[in-house]
Amino acid sequence: MKIEQCFKVYEAESDLDVLSFHQIRDWYNDRTKDGITSARLINLLRKRPQFTWQHTERKIGSNETLSYWSLGRKEILPNPAQGWVVVEQRVLA
Repeated sequence: MKIEQCFKVYEAESDLDVLSFHQIRDWYNDRTKDGITSARLINLLRKRPQFTWQHTERKIGSNETLSYWSLGRKEILPNPAQGWVVVEQRVLA
């Protein structure tokens, strides 16, 4: 199963262009027999050119972080949930 399918399904069903790392991992693990480790998934997202890192958020008062990814280059501004702040962001061209 391809990770690209995850982005296409979310875009078709929920109109989401940018997905969190956890959304991608959970979607993939729910649909495959053996699943994928977090380390393997982040490696694939970073090394494959079709995936673009968008931004990273941190939960206020903790060191918990969450990265957001898109399929292809998207010009999307971050919109963190309450209790989260953007700590790093891709420079929009």
